[in-house]
Amino acid sequence: MRIIELLLRTSMLEQMKEFYANRLGFPVKVQTKDSFTIYAGETSLSFVRDDGNVRPNYHFALNIPENQIVEAKEWLLRQGCPLLNAATMESLGIYASEDIVTFERTNAHGVYFEDPSGNLVELIARHSMKNSATEPFHISSILNISEIGFPLRNTVPEAIQELESRVDVKPYVGDKISFQMLGDDQGMFILVDTENKWYPTGRTPEIHPIHMTVAGDRNERFQLEPYPYFVQISITTRSTKQS
Repeated sequence: MRIIELLLRTSMLEQMKEFYANRLGFPVKVQTKDSFTIYAGETSLSFVRDDGNVRPNYHFALNIPENQIVEAKEWLLRQGCPLLNAATMESLGIYASEDIVTFERTNAHGVYFEDPSGNLVELIARHSMKNSATEPFHISSILNISEIGFPLRNTVPEAIQELESRVDVKPYVGDKISFQMLGDDQGMFILVDTENKWYPTGRTPEIHPIHMTVAGDRNERFQLEPYPYFVQISITTRSTKQS
């Protein structure tokens, strides 16, 4: 699955723009009084102002070259972005060395941080992808958004069935009951029951509006009811990556 666009809400728009555009250096695609959009590799990532009484927060991951997890960690630290410590969970095939995580079941390494809105953000190097790089790691090394979390209330099996019927995705890793990665290394839904906790923070997943566009063989929009998750399938060969 290829995620073309992802739109999330934030109650801290100005702080988020400072963090993503100025501190980390993501190229700004467009901005208005109530939103801004950056190039996250080949994915357009938008944050829209939310004036509600809660602070929306999400989990998403960005693919990086499979050989550059250490360089990515060092780059984040140079940008003044603290990393989250992680713990080993052998039963899940997760092994942590301070802030670098080894995912045995998915053949990947990752590092995590939180942005000003409290979003759990991951840079992940997937070793089954042939995307090694020789240039020093930089903001332009980020390839695309490859994961978006969909917290659910005891409906993971139903969500799997609905998404499989709508989008070209298959189960990847998970138990199909309370947690399921649905898709492939290029892009996937992370279906998680709200009774679970996000790794590595132990924070309870929260349900907030998500709008996204994925590449497909037709133009269609649907909602993963009863949740505020909206998916647009779009026929496109367009790359949004800024060179």
